[in-house]
Amino acid sequence: MNARTLPILGGLAFGALILANASLFTVSETQQAITLQFGQPKNFFNIDGTDPGLKVMVPFIQQREIYDRRILDLTPSGKSEVVTADQERLEVDSFARWRIVNPLRFYQAVRTEGRARDRLTSLLEASLRRVLGSAQSTDIISGRRSQLMSAIRAEMNREARTLGIEVVDVKIRAADLPPANQERVFERMRSERQQAAASVRAAGDRQAQEIRGGADRERAKIIADAYNQDPGFAAFYRSMQAYEKALPPGTTIVTSPDGDFFRFFNSRGGGSGQQ
Repeated sequence: MNARTLPILGGLAFGALILANASLFTVSETQQAITLQFGQPKNFFNIDGTDPGLKVMVPFIQQREIYDRRILDLTPSGKSEVVTADQERLEVDSFARWRIVNPLRFYQAVRTEGRARDRLTSLLEASLRRVLGSAQSTDIISGRRSQLMSAIRAEMNREARTLGIEVVDVKIRAADLPPANQERVFERMRSERQQAAASVRAAGDRQAQEIRGGADRERAKIIADAYNQDPGFAAFYRSMQAYEKALPPGTTIVTSPDGDFFRFFNSRGGGSGQQ
């Protein structure tokens, strides 16, 4: 080997290195990739997570796009202002989780994760306003929040699918009233709860009256049947009730002992001279 061949070998080695770098690439277990030739898709790699590793493409003619297969976070920088169905203004702090499910469609629609996040942020904002705008503030603050989040996710997915994206989850971390509105809304919520409690109590009172009325009617029937079977006992029982009402403990009464009122004290049968 002479001095003239060394530069040639060095140049060939450098060219081979450039060629290898342009034609070989690696796709990890958490990635998926497509190769394109003149803008048209040629090959897909590790879309379902089964073929990661070293991949080959035609250098200088084909290009590769590598995307994440994992679930990604979307956290808007600020809170969203929402006007609810009962005209209350809420400040909503939310976030979403998403993933790329169709890398070709993703490439054609947004191409980069940064642009995808911008589109998803707009979708989240619009979906929050539409779904929460049709709900009552009390449902958002303390009631049907899980159902509302499912509705927001479904609405986002209707457009996200056209971007090759699936929205996996949407969460509302906080839905707060502006400080100026809090006391007024909480007072209204207390009033609604008090009205509901009063309605339940009224229904209970009506039911109790119906039960008492039925019991009184049954009691009167039993007593009437007893009176019909034994008139003497009926007279005795009525007199005992009269004594109980007329002579509470500590009562002093002055009357003739042979009067009609006290006839059962003189005779077991209620008549004079009967024993």
